[in-house]
Amino acid sequence: MQQLPSDFLQALAGHDEVLVTSRETGQRGTVPMWFVIAPPGVVYLFSFAFSEKVRRWRADPWIRLTVPCSSTSVEGEAHYVAPEELDDATADLVVDRWNMQGAPTIEGLKRTLRDKVHALIRVEADEKLS
Repeated sequence: MQQLPSDFLQALAGHDEVLVTSRETGQRGTVPMWFVIAPPGVVYLFSFAFSEKVRRWRADPWIRLTVPCSSTSVEGEAHYVAPEELDDATADLVVDRWNMQGAPTIEGLKRTLRDKVHALIRVEADEKLS
């Protein structure tokens, strides 16, 4: 796992949402999303598996995260987290954050990921961009 820059994570830590940008054929789309920050310094996003942004990341894993009301941003790579890759500490963070969005328990979270109803995206620093 490639940690995101610590100055970016510190700036983001006080916010409820992050602005998330994806791209497709020369166009970009940006939406606000809830997030969690988990060790060793990666951001996790949770969304419906059929959403436009998730579909875009399947074709192009490039992602930009921007701290709201600032120009502080980082580019990275979206990685889909399979249920069997999810450690309990991160699963607890995700369930706590999104318990009303289809992930009320760790077992429920893993089931919704396995059934491809939702996608859990881990955003890591992209070594090629650093």
